[in-house]
Amino acid sequence: MDDKSSIFFKYRKIILAVILFMVADAIVIGINFYNTYKADESAVSINLSGRQRMMSQRMTKALLTMDRSLETGDEDGVKTSLKELTLTVRRFDRTLMGFRDGAMVTGGDDNPTYLTQVDTDKSRQFVADAYEIWTPYMKWLKPLLNGDRESFLDERFKQKLTDTQTLEEVKNKFKAEEAFTDEEFAKKLEYIKNDPDAFRADLKAAVDFALEKNPTHSEPQNNRAVLKLMNALTTDLEHVANERAATLRIVLVVGILFALFNFSYTVVVSIRDLIRGDRNLAQARKETAEILSTVREGLFLLDKEKRIGTQFSESLPDILRRDIVPGSDFLPHLEAIAPRNIYEAAMDYIDLLLGDRVKEALVTSLNPLTNVPVLATDVRGNTQTRYLSFFFNRVVAEEKISHLLVTVQDVTDKVVLTQQVEQAKNQAKIEVETLLRLASSDFDSLKQFIDGVGESLAQINEKMSTPHDDSRERLHTLNYIMRIVHSVKGEAAALGIDVLEAYAHECEKEMVAMREEDSLSGDQMLRLAVLLEGFYQRHSSLAQIVSRLGNALGKTQTAGEWTAQKHPFADHITALAQRIAVDHGKQIEVSCQFERFFSLPKATTKELQDISIQLVRNAMTHGIEVPNKRTVNNKPPTGALSLWCEYLGHGQYTFTVRDDGCGIVPERLREHFVKKNIISPEEAAALSDHEIANHLFQPGISTSEAADQDSGHGIGLDVVLEKVRDMGGYMLVKSRPNQFTEFSIQFSTVH
Repeated sequence: MDDKSSIFFKYRKIILAVILFMVADAIVIGINFYNTYKADESAVSINLSGRQRMMSQRMTKALLTMDRSLETGDEDGVKTSLKELTLTVRRFDRTLMGFRDGAMVTGGDDNPTYLTQVDTDKSRQFVADAYEIWTPYMKWLKPLLNGDRESFLDERFKQKLTDTQTLEEVKNKFKAEEAFTDEEFAKKLEYIKNDPDAFRADLKAAVDFALEKNPTHSEPQNNRAVLKLMNALTTDLEHVANERAATLRIVLVVGILFALFNFSYTVVVSIRDLIRGDRNLAQARKETAEILSTVREGLFLLDKEKRIGTQFSESLPDILRRDIVPGSDFLPHLEAIAPRNIYEAAMDYIDLLLGDRVKEALVTSLNPLTNVPVLATDVRGNTQTRYLSFFFNRVVAEEKISHLLVTVQDVTDKVVLTQQVEQAKNQAKIEVETLLRLASSDFDSLKQFIDGVGESLAQINEKMSTPHDDSRERLHTLNYIMRIVHSVKGEAAALGIDVLEAYAHECEKEMVAMREEDSLSGDQMLRLAVLLEGFYQRHSSLAQIVSRLGNALGKTQTAGEWTAQKHPFADHITALAQRIAVDHGKQIEVSCQFERFFSLPKATTKELQDISIQLVRNAMTHGIEVPNKRTVNNKPPTGALSLWCEYLGHGQYTFTVRDDGCGIVPERLREHFVKKNIISPEEAAALSDHEIANHLFQPGISTSEAADQDSGHGIGLDVVLEKVRDMGGYMLVKSRPNQFTEFSIQFSTVH
């Protein structure tokens, strides 16, 4: 059963009652309209029959007055009587013909009106009897009314209303033909003057006929017989009108009684159905309230204007941690708890669901409000991260989308548990991979790295123990620690120790955020100490693993016992370059000549290794282009990176890192520094190319648009310059746009 059928079935009694009322009302109105129309006809007939009585007497009076005026020679009296006689004869004859056949006549207001023929036997008989007197009467009246005795009151005056003429056309024609013109009256007067004896003879014959007894009637005179017949006609017409009025009253009473009965029935049925519906509605509301008060999820309806419905679950305000007003806008609540990017995506998603252009199943997977992180404050004022998931389902009514049913769940426990499980899995995976990588790594390089990290942490601890009274001192300490952490991250990346590289990267991001603050506070330095504690823990764990690994493998040799011609750091730096190339969609071929490292002091070798890591990161992220860009510049798709160390004699060495990338372009640096508000446009224009390039070695300066694990924090070249100074050396930078960049470090082992 479809919706329309179900609605008709539900309200069938009321609908049938309304239909019956409309049918009965239409019948009553139709009958009333018909009776009203007949009543109008009856009123005209009664009015004109009454006028006929008067006209019969006026004709007789006009005949007698005209006869007396002719005897006395009263010409004005003759004229007046002649006009009166003409008018009364015309209207009486026309009206009598209307009663018999139906015709256009002059009404009581002197305007044309249509007179219907009488429809009762009595009335028809009265008219027929009147014609028995009137027909011979007209024979004597015609000579008195017109000089030619034949043309007046002929058949053209008996025009009836036909299908080919409108009522207005007939009325206009009738008025024109009935009019008593001066020309016509003058002809009649001329006739009287020319032959007065003949006219008086005709007049006497007409008077005699009016006053003589008709052998077919008991009345003493013909004019009185006509008067009596018109009285009887009027009485019969009034009787018919009264019968119609009585019928109309009966119809009205029956119609009113039926309407009252139908109305009473409709009211009783409606009230009974309303009571039943209210009872069912109250039960439904009670059940709905019980459901909404029981469910743990937030449930509510969202209309097309994105307003919350009047009914929602009691848990919704607790889940959203906001007061919810029925009918309020949903978007401000969502904007207050969701991150901006998620909020904007959610608005588009909701609009998509409220539209009918796509199917719901096709866009369910696009829901951006799944596991949404929300910041909440507990009773102690501590900020916590909660996770909410919003699920939307279309509500379709009459094949149109009317609402969205929204379900909100607090999935914090589920998300946290999932994160913990995933973190534990990743941690176990990292530890296993780290252990395998350590086992396959050069033990002496690994031991050297672990020892170096320990020394670096000791240096940091010593720096942190120094009082920091002002913000400038704290910033200097922060930059110092950032250079060390960046070096450790680079070495860990070169050796493939992901667990330490990842942690160093996280620490680096937090320290960059600290450095961007207007001023460093003591609380932030405490946060820095907490981060370094994590370094200590990871270093301690790695040191124990390396120690046990060394005992298991029997590794006791030192760096001086190496016999291989290829320095093991070459493999580490090559692996680092290859990994960065893969992460950034690039291709690289690395050439390393580190044989001179064997003859250098251990501390110098470590510094050069740190410098190599920073310059390789810089070359891979800023210098080497992606393959398609290199091809456009007529370069092979695979970039070239070379690192070598040369002995110059007399204890002098040079260490070089060269790439065939995009080079250092001063104009690009100017635009980037101005865009990032590092320098003003005026300063950029005033600085030379050399001075612009030197900005790359300042702390916090980076040309990357976004920071990632390998670049963007403005630490790499700062670390290189600091280490070159510690070695007592100096650095030369050569570059040519779109061709190469070369860093050359000269140092001495003789002090």
